[in-house]
Amino acid sequence: MAARTVNAVFFDLFGTLLDLGPLDEACDRLLPGRGAEIAARWRARQLEASWLRTVMEQWADFDVITLDALRAAVREFGVDGSAGEYVLRAVADAFIDLPLVDGAREVVQGLRAAGIVTGILTNASIRALDRVSGRLPPMDRYLSVDAARQFKPHPKVYQLAVDATGLPAMQIGFVTANGWDAAGAVAFGFRVAWLRPGPTASLPAVGALEPIIATWPEIVPIFIQ
Repeated sequence: MAARTVNAVFFDLFGTLLDLGPLDEACDRLLPGRGAEIAARWRARQLEASWLRTVMEQWADFDVITLDALRAAVREFGVDGSAGEYVLRAVADAFIDLPLVDGAREVVQGLRAAGIVTGILTNASIRALDRVSGRLPPMDRYLSVDAARQFKPHPKVYQLAVDATGLPAMQIGFVTANGWDAAGAVAFGFRVAWLRPGPTASLPAVGALEPIIATWPEIVPIFIQ
């Protein structure tokens, strides 16, 4: 029997295993009728801050960045401060309450049944990862960027999966719905399945190789062949 090319598969968390859709409803508390707009801006500011802090070497964990990004998004939409810090923190906690996406549990179970090591590789803080882990299917590794003190797509983050498994990057699969994350993981050397969010979605133009475009039902066959 030929040796399997992938012996471990890691998953991104936010927007991949966990559905970001409920953020719209949470943000509607701040500006009724415009929750979806605020949530999209919040996510953009959250990622922007994570990349800037990585480049600037100004570390703060993802919980801090998430709350700061929400404050920034709220200001941009002209929402006054009457909601108060308590409400903002309650809305920020919506990230911890996100549901598992349909099909994810079966994929993780299928990979584990095939003898593949599975894990999370996420920007989430260790604290946040601990809080959401009860809603996730059982996995072998739970890796937070806190250990690298950098955010994806910095290579030090992807290196955490190499260190945790003892496998070379080429024997590690990675699943994400985020194009920038797919580009970073491919550049690092992972075999990447990108859950492309729509037919017009594209990778950032950073010179990375193309990942495998996949849907959830295709993940297990991709990695066990």
